[in-house]
Amino acid sequence: MEKVGRVARSVLSLNRRREFAHLSRMLSLRASDRVLDVGSGDGFWTARFAPHCARIVGLEPDDQLLGMAKRLHRAPNLTYVRGVAEAMPFETGSFDKVVSVSCLEHFRNPAAGLREMVRVLTPGGRIGMSVDTLLAENSPAEFREWHRERHYVTEYFRVEQLGAMMSADGVRCEPERTIHLFRSRLAARVRERFIRHPAQWLPLFPVLYGVVLVADRAVDETHGQIVIMTGTRGPVSSAPNASRQSV
Repeated sequence: MEKVGRVARSVLSLNRRREFAHLSRMLSLRASDRVLDVGSGDGFWTARFAPHCARIVGLEPDDQLLGMAKRLHRAPNLTYVRGVAEAMPFETGSFDKVVSVSCLEHFRNPAAGLREMVRVLTPGGRIGMSVDTLLAENSPAEFREWHRERHYVTEYFRVEQLGAMMSADGVRCEPERTIHLFRSRLAARVRERFIRHPAQWLPLFPVLYGVVLVADRAVDETHGQIVIMTGTRGPVSSAPNASRQSV
């Protein structure tokens, strides 16, 4: 029953499946890839990436979620490691691909976490991440405050800010591939109501999911409430000081 409940929480989302699909395409996973999932949570989405690569590591700081992941979502090529994004226990250049699903905004130090994500990438390796970007133009102040407190958000970002951070860390961004989710006001309002009262709206989930998809395809009115971005790590000009365990 525990697994059924956790899977339901992952699947019955207006955005997670879309984030996974877009990130999978952006990363262009290969059978030989070593992949790191930063903020792997209960492991559901980490395990979904596992069939498409040689090895994947889920990094998660929360002991309870880490325990759930190890119990519920396992694969022969999947390992879970306890750790924080700002100080990863991996050697520089350990991974071919790094993915993070709506986690950067929760880091205690997002800039340091992003630097670490880039550090552990091999030169030429790809990073793909989705980020919650609730802003004044796409979300009411009351909802932003509720979301910040409910989900322990430290900072919301604009897409331009994210691009600048990635570029400063040596990532060649691909802005033409950036995707905004909940970029229509209708889709944003549907999401706000659903995630605040999921039990009330659950019977209408298929309808709401369809409304969000159609609205986002038909109208581009505002900065998305979620942004999905990708880029490639450039060549390393000097040897980093950090040295940690290999994977």
